[in-house]
Amino acid sequence: MLLRSNPSPGDEGGTRIEIYVGNVEVMFLRPRMKGIRIWRPSPQEASEAVDKFNLGKKMQSLYLVSSDDFRGLIVGGRPSWREAVRGFDDETLFDFGQEWPLGPEVSWGNVE
Repeated sequence: MLLRSNPSPGDEGGTRIEIYVGNVEVMFLRPRMKGIRIWRPSPQEASEAVDKFNLGKKMQSLYLVSSDDFRGLIVGGRPSWREAVRGFDDETLFDFGQEWPLGPEVSWGNVE
């Protein structure tokens, strides 16, 4: 799954943030969110989410997601993110055929 935050059309120099999550089994997200935060839940948050959404034994792969007015979740691999100045129509930052690392203009990391 690839989540993308694009700069507004015509916003020169704006950054794009992309978040990639592999092996997604469950997701509870909105198609558009204003702002996004993804984190590993505390034991209490994980227990509440597992009970609420009947996730069984998926605590190890659980990540919580929030935006300005929404709270959801993803069950999948560890999310990775990349950020760089890109135009609205430019290629994805997660083209796995590209040479890695992409260059000094790209920031990247994983959700811990």
